[in-house]
Amino acid sequence: MAQEKVIEFREKKMKNNKLNIYFLVIILALIAILILDKRFLPGNSPSPQLTKTNADLIGTVMQLIKTDYLEEPNPLRTTEGAFRGLIDSLDPLSAYLNKDLAARYLKQKQPAETTGLILFKKYGIFPLVTAVLEGSPAFKAGLKVGDNISAINDKSTLNMSLLEVNLLLQSADSDSSQPIKLRAVRGTDTLEFQVRADFSPTREVTIFEEKPGFLRLKTFSIYPGLSQEIKKLLSTRLAQKKDNIKAIALDLRDCPDGDYEEAVKVINLFLKADEIGYFEKRGVKELLSCPDKPSFPTQRLIIWVNQATYGPAELIAGVLQDFKRAKTVGIDTPGLVGKQEPFSLPDGSLVVLTTEIFSLKSGVKLWDNSVPLSVKLSFSQDMDKAYLDRTKSLLASND
Repeated sequence: MAQEKVIEFREKKMKNNKLNIYFLVIILALIAILILDKRFLPGNSPSPQLTKTNADLIGTVMQLIKTDYLEEPNPLRTTEGAFRGLIDSLDPLSAYLNKDLAARYLKQKQPAETTGLILFKKYGIFPLVTAVLEGSPAFKAGLKVGDNISAINDKSTLNMSLLEVNLLLQSADSDSSQPIKLRAVRGTDTLEFQVRADFSPTREVTIFEEKPGFLRLKTFSIYPGLSQEIKKLLSTRLAQKKDNIKAIALDLRDCPDGDYEEAVKVINLFLKADEIGYFEKRGVKELLSCPDKPSFPTQRLIIWVNQATYGPAELIAGVLQDFKRAKTVGIDTPGLVGKQEPFSLPDGSLVVLTTEIFSLKSGVKLWDNSVPLSVKLSFSQDMDKAYLDRTKSLLASND
């Protein structure tokens, strides 16, 4: 009997020691978030120093969970939750990915097949649909701008990162033919959808001749080679109808991804400058320049943007507007001009951190700030008409 009690005591002690290790990891993670709060992003005000009061508070909370929670916490799940909250709450593009999601992230192909949804998400809120690409499975299913995606395959999205949500909405080799179940909140209604991730957004420039006398170039991505395609298309069309073309409209609506180096090349088609702005990483600035002679230095330029214009597309619009080389027309952009880097962890999981953010030469940050707009539009049922009408007004006023 005494021997059984000794064994029971030892087992309980070993179990408590194991729990103590996991809780120590969680405490260290919480301490880290207080120390590192937003220091990944240069230009932010210093975070509060870790004080004895803060440390005591963390210790008290963890002790309460350990001793008074209704059941013994799952150490692995609790630790993952701490890491997820620590990283995902930094900014919309930083993320913690568990082992399975990390493997999916590392082997994803670009451009990936998707549902056709463009989303924006901050930590602790549901992903918001900012665009639905025409002809995509999401478009055909009836999803709309403004919908909130509350669940993917019956799993709540509330505490997911934007990166995790996007990974779950991309095709995977193992289940590319399987529909994805989405739950969306629209106003007071909750709707169910079944969509497939088999849509590939067009990676080419489409040119439209609009009236009165301006060319509109549309792209859904700032992909490598875009600048050369624009140069070729514009050179040909301007040579044919030079006297009839009053302006060029670069349509960067619903353009959520791409390459920053290519974005600079697109800017250089219209502008030459020794410095157009800089990426900043912990106080170190990487200056960007457009040193080459521009192909279209004098053509009047108007840029269309909206709530689904992200990253490289925002860089193009922001710089050309900053140099007064273009007018920007549209809806506020989210301000996501930053670079991310992945960092592998020993257990196979992954941390993706924002390591650099961009500022215009004027000093305006394009991180968590919209591209400055020359003409701001309101949402309407026919947004295409709104953009066309305001562009025509600009051309008529010679502003």
